[in-house]
Amino acid sequence: MINILRKKFESNPGKSTIELKDKCSDCESEIKIEVSSTSGGYGLQGGALFKSKTVGYFARCPDCNALNPKMNDIKIKGEN
Repeated sequence: MINILRKKFESNPGKSTIELKDKCSDCESEIKIEVSSTSGGYGLQGGALFKSKTVGYFARCPDCNALNPKMNDIKIKGEN
């Protein structure tokens, strides 16, 4: 996941915060996640991001992530 975020910031030079618009992998609601580059890595606000085997990453809204915070319980359509 770190490499994906690093590439996103490299493609947006000079920005300290980037905005990712996506759909929640669980409830499919539209979400906006703000990712900030920090001295210790990255800070996320507005949702959670997880590495995916097939699509790079997937997102989860704060409500769904609070209900089921474990990554290994996530199933994405089309992933086994």
